[in-house]
Amino acid sequence: MSLTADLHCEIREVGGHWWPIAIFEIGSARRFRQALHGAGLADRGLPPDVSDVLRDRYDEHVTAYPREICGATFVTAQELPLMLNAALWLTAEERERIPPHTYEEYAETDFIHAWHAFAQAHEAHERAARLVMWFGL
Repeated sequence: MSLTADLHCEIREVGGHWWPIAIFEIGSARRFRQALHGAGLADRGLPPDVSDVLRDRYDEHVTAYPREICGATFVTAQELPLMLNAALWLTAEERERIPPHTYEEYAETDFIHAWHAFAQAHEAHERAARLVMWFGL
């Protein structure tokens, strides 16, 4: 069974409301969720102040597929670097088989670098940024 990920970037002007600005894709939702768990960022639920647009989208997915939507969480721009540990993206079997000095070749951290740069660009203009996500079975 494959896992899908709904990944959204929200930004907020100082004193304003959150609003979605981008949708991201990830090569392997399963590895991404594994890395979130390893970094302690998984399954935190949607942020309480999530934008109405994303709240509605999430609620629609949960209503349509109640047994298939899981793992809602969010990651701030400051937390994204926690995801750069390449070992988090590998299974225990892969970590035993693959030499540690080559982990970067097998991990999908390029996505994290790109998302972090995107978030930092907004934060440099006084807009807070975060990723809001959930997974589907």
